[in-house]
Amino acid sequence: MNATQQHMLDAYRASVHQQTAPPAPGTNEWQMVREFRTWCAFRAVVDERVAARRARLAGLFAFLRPSTVSRATTAPAPAPAVAPAPSPSAGRPDAVRQPADRLGDGCGTPAQCRS
Repeated sequence: MNATQQHMLDAYRASVHQQTAPPAPGTNEWQMVREFRTWCAFRAVVDERVAARRARLAGLFAFLRPSTVSRATTAPAPAPAVAPAPSPSAGRPDAVRQPADRLGDGCGTPAQCRS
């Protein structure tokens, strides 16, 4: 029996006993998910996991925040070098320039194969 059939049976029983019909399946699922997420966040605060996680992540990613690193110990960044032009790799032979009659149409089909 699937959820729809169970709902129909419950609605029939409710009408026989002159009670209100139960909600349709899936009606309050998002509300339940939100409440569960709120409960988990609450338990994390009570168990002090949030503070421990924040402290651990702050230590791990301190290098990303230059304001936390003292300026006296950091050396000035070197000037960016000009990157060489990328060369085609063995994995992408199509990156090599081809004659005009061999250029693709953007979908992977060579121009000479189009009819």
